[in-house]
Amino acid sequence: MHQLLPNAFPLTEKLLRKQGNPCGIFYCLHGPRSIRLTAVFDIETARVLFYDSTGQRSGTRCVKDLVVTAM
Repeated sequence: MHQLLPNAFPLTEKLLRKQGNPCGIFYCLHGPRSIRLTAVFDIETARVLFYDSTGQRSGTRCVKDLVVTAM
């Protein structure tokens, strides 16, 4: 009931760099009524940090087992 439909809202992605080297990926889901939900994938720790519409961190998830070395 509270889940968004796939491809219903635009998603933007941006590669984050630290001293010129990739360090993460920033994701922003542009939802209904100007709501923006964001997440950051931290390459070094293989964690995803989730943020709610107010910018407060709402959770983290370790994805080490899911990460494929592509960078």
